[in-house]
Amino acid sequence: MITWLSYAVIGVAVVAAIWGAVSAVRGRPPGNAQFYWAFLVELAVIVQSVVGFVSIGRGHGPAETATSIGYLAGIVVLMPAAIWWGISDRSRYSGLVMTIAGVAIAVMSLRLLELWSV
Repeated sequence: MITWLSYAVIGVAVVAAIWGAVSAVRGRPPGNAQFYWAFLVELAVIVQSVVGFVSIGRGHGPAETATSIGYLAGIVVLMPAAIWWGISDRSRYSGLVMTIAGVAIAVMSLRLLELWSV
């Protein structure tokens, strides 16, 4: 796992989580700029997962390979689900869903970094 890439994913996911919390507190649904940022988060997550799967395929994976594969596959579906929710439900709670997805992505990326560094 590339350390700087993991920290980049964590950073953009935290920004997405904060942005979602701010929009939820303000009582507004996520706007277009927030969805564009969520797409950026998803792009970073996809790159991270591809790098992780390639590393595992080449035999350079962590000791807990099954757990890492689960995280790498699961992390990819979080933000698209939040984006879909945000587009289909234009209420303040869709910002909260974006927050939850951002926090989950940040935590899962941190856990992947932990698994890889052991």
